[in-house]
Amino acid sequence: MEFVKQLLCFSLVLLMSIGHVRLQTTDTATDMEELLATDEVTTADAATDLLATASMVTAYSATVTVKASLGLNEVFTSDLNDPTTSAYQTLETDFISTMDDVFQTAYGATYNKTVVEGFRAGSVYVDFRVVFNEAPVASDDYVEATTTALTDTLTAAISDGFGDFTVIAGSLVAATDLSVSSFSFAEAAADIDFDLNVDNIYTVSITLANGGGASLKSIAADGDSGNNNADNFAITFIVSDSNDLSDSTALTIESDADVSEATNMQAGIAVSSTLVLQDVYALVNVPKADCGLYKHLCVKVEGSTDSVFIDEDSTNDYKCIAAFANNDAEYLPCSGCMTRVSFIVLLLVPLVSYYLTL
Repeated sequence: MEFVKQLLCFSLVLLMSIGHVRLQTTDTATDMEELLATDEVTTADAATDLLATASMVTAYSATVTVKASLGLNEVFTSDLNDPTTSAYQTLETDFISTMDDVFQTAYGATYNKTVVEGFRAGSVYVDFRVVFNEAPVASDDYVEATTTALTDTLTAAISDGFGDFTVIAGSLVAATDLSVSSFSFAEAAADIDFDLNVDNIYTVSITLANGGGASLKSIAADGDSGNNNADNFAITFIVSDSNDLSDSTALTIESDADVSEATNMQAGIAVSSTLVLQDVYALVNVPKADCGLYKHLCVKVEGSTDSVFIDEDSTNDYKCIAAFANNDAEYLPCSGCMTRVSFIVLLLVPLVSYYLTL
């Protein structure tokens, strides 16, 4: 009997010892997991920082192009519309030579070249781009920094004498990149009525963005206080069978927006910023005969005739939504008329067949 008691006691101690060892092992494993997790986070953060730094260095080392325009006190002739004429080529050569002198002196091998993209009347405005082999200024926003460096360098050169040219005061403008990020109806999709053969008027909000290297100037920035109430943007609504408005074969119906009550129409947009135009009125009229032909409603925003900014890329000046022609249309299902008619016909066919058999 005593032997049995000792055996039971020994077994109990053994079990307790095993449990304690397992507990310590579990705690140790947990500590190891936490340590490894901490090391993984630290390693991941370090790797992220390294990649970000490498990306930044790569960006600085990449070719950077800045577009701009400059007004020259020259007489504009029709020959300057044609790059093959001697007048065009002579002015082009003289302008590039002057730009080379300025930027090679300022930036040396970092400067690559100047390219003339064309001339415009009033006196003579030169649209050009300056190409750098790498960003001349190290900055997180190296495009904006390069644009600033270009305008500062060119402004200083103009004040000291810009070759044989006389520059129109205040005419230097760096390019921006105006784009339409999105647009939406003020009403919910389910609350929007759409009728064929009539003018449907909708209240729309449009979000614009500036992805260029320079701030998109407001209408007041042109120095002419007489037009400060003029619109900085021109807005067009387009019904189309394609969401690619660059397609020359696309079928379109265009209408100018009513901006009489729109907000921010005179405003500018800072670099990498957005601007919301509210209370823009869209007029949409689709002929009944074309029900189902058009698929998209697009909005296009450009600089107005009074604006002073240069849009670097016009291919992103519009945005389209699926609006018509299919039952999955987000807002204005033009084919809804077809669907309702088809549904009614499907209901009537059995009835008609029944009565014909009587």
